[in-house]
Amino acid sequence: MYATELPSDASPRSTIPVELRAKGRLFVEALAAGGRTVRGAVEEAGPSRVRFPLSGRRGAALEGVLLNTGGGFAGGDSSHVSAHARDGAHLVLTTQAAEKIYRSDGALTRLNVELKVGKGACLDWMPQATILFDRARVERSITAEVAGSGRLLMIEPLVLGRTASGETLRAGSLFDGWRVRRDGRLIYADGLDLSGDISAALGRRAVARNWAGLATILLIAPEAESRLERVRAALGIGEEMADGLPEGLEAGASAWNGMLSVRLLARDGAGIERAIRRIIPELGVTEAPRIWHS
Repeated sequence: MYATELPSDASPRSTIPVELRAKGRLFVEALAAGGRTVRGAVEEAGPSRVRFPLSGRRGAALEGVLLNTGGGFAGGDSSHVSAHARDGAHLVLTTQAAEKIYRSDGALTRLNVELKVGKGACLDWMPQATILFDRARVERSITAEVAGSGRLLMIEPLVLGRTASGETLRAGSLFDGWRVRRDGRLIYADGLDLSGDISAALGRRAVARNWAGLATILLIAPEAESRLERVRAALGIGEEMADGLPEGLEAGASAWNGMLSVRLLARDGAGIERAIRRIIPELGVTEAPRIWHS
C-alpha cells in the first residue's frame, strides 16, 4: 500500500493502478471453553492481521488486537473485518493504533465491519480512532447480528483532520452506515453523509461547530437501559450535575428497547478519548484494552 500525495485534479495517469490497491480481509472467531474464551478460526489476507497478546488475557474474555501492516489506507484500498463471538464467549477487539485514511486521488477507501454475537455471548468492538486526512474519501459499512441474550458494545471514534498538525477536513467525502439486528430483526439504523463543502457543513453550530472529534457508542444488552443514568452522570449530563460537561465536549445519551446510545463531539481527538475513558466503566468494561496505554 502506498500513500501518495497527489493533486486534487490528478490525471488518470497519476492514479495508483488497481492491482496495487491494498485489499485486507480478516475473520476472527471466539469460542467458550471451560469458563473462558479461546480463539477459534482465524483467517487473514492482505495487510489485515490480528494478534492475541498475553497482556490481554484477563478474566474470561479474549482480547484481540487488529493490525494493518500497510500503516493506513489510501484511496482505492479496502478492508473487510468479520468477528464472531460464539455462544457464551466474550471477545474484545481493538486496534494497535489509530487508523489513518490518507488523501485520495479520487478513488474511495472502502471499509466493512461485520459482527456476530451468539447466545449469552459478549463482543466489545473498541477500535482506536479513525483519522481522516483532508480530501480522504471513505465509505464504511458496519453491520451486526446479536442474539437476544447476547451483548454487543460498539465504540467508534472519528477524528476529522490531523488536528495535531492544524489540519481540518475541508474536502473529500465520508459515508458511514450502521445496521444492527437482534434475533434477525432490524433494531438500529444510522447513517452519516459528509460531502461537497465539508468545511462549511462542519462549521455550523448545529453540526460540529468546527470541532474535529466525534464518536458513536452503542450498547445492545438486556441491561443496557439500566446503565443510562450512570453514563450521563459520568459525562456530567443533566441539570443536577454541578460541574456539567468538560470544556470542549458536547455529549448526549439515550436508551430504549434494550439499547443505549451515546454521541460525543469534542474539539479534538484527545477530548473524545478522555470522554470514552470516563464512561466505559459504566458500560460494563472493567478495564480499557492494554494497547490503549502504549
